[in-house]
Amino acid sequence: MAILPPEIQDEWADQIKEKVPGAEVQIFPNAEDALDFIQDADCAYGDVVPELFSRAKNLRWIQSYAASPAPSFWHSQLLASDVIVTNFRGIYNDYVAAHAMTFILAFARNLHTYVRQQERSEWKPIKTTIHLPSTTALIIGLGGIGQELAKLCSSLGMQVLGIDLLVKNAQFVNEVYPPEELDRILPSADFVIIIVPETPQTRRMFTFERLQLMKPTSYLINVGRGVVVVLDDMVSALSTQKIAGAGLDVFETEPLPATSPLWKMPNVIITPHIGANPPDPHIPERRTKILVENARHFSRGEALLNVVDKNNRF
Repeated sequence: MAILPPEIQDEWADQIKEKVPGAEVQIFPNAEDALDFIQDADCAYGDVVPELFSRAKNLRWIQSYAASPAPSFWHSQLLASDVIVTNFRGIYNDYVAAHAMTFILAFARNLHTYVRQQERSEWKPIKTTIHLPSTTALIIGLGGIGQELAKLCSSLGMQVLGIDLLVKNAQFVNEVYPPEELDRILPSADFVIIIVPETPQTRRMFTFERLQLMKPTSYLINVGRGVVVVLDDMVSALSTQKIAGAGLDVFETEPLPATSPLWKMPNVIITPHIGANPPDPHIPERRTKILVENARHFSRGEALLNVVDKNNRF
């Protein structure tokens, strides 16, 4: 196995060798150093760029470095090949779902306003709150994170609707609809939560035209991929009160430019793409477990964990 950047963990080689006696494992700090070894490697971790991939005559399996890697990972040679790709989906479920739920609770209890009042030493109680059992959450993307969030929303009495390409029904979700139903369902939601990966179908999914379909009292929360929402269109929808507010952890351009009007909008909560990147030991442990277990499965000819549908890229 060839292990390439990014996010290499030093213990991986030893753990794989322990689980797979006789395995040869090499860690490379960059793609150039792996050019010779990749010719005989039958599996790899990381980003196997076209130059490496064209040399990898025996490659049968790639463990992606993320749950949803960058678009450049999916180059044409890889997509056209029989090489199996697996990912790390599942390791972030509780973290990202909790982050999305934090946005929902903050807006429901007006924390986005109170934090700004605190900075000005103001004491101005707000007379209205959002009663969550009277609201509807629309979760766009019912993978592991989406279903974990559905459980949290349901536990607070919210009605939960879902949009998903593959999932037809899910626990804690009242109704699931296919993507082509999105525009029809949007006006019924009080919170619209985006948790989809970046694919050709999801890129720029939310334009100004689509944002206008939401209730003027509703909130958009994006903890999925920044390119799903057109940044300028989001600014326009917020400034013209087409929607009530937004909780954003990911952005079309990152870091979010200092000149963006979003920074100063009182109905926006911004976090710097940290929903799936907490400084927590559990994530490296979970990542290691999947990589090592997949190496063991591969050596025995067993089915791999988290196989990706390369057509849909998840």
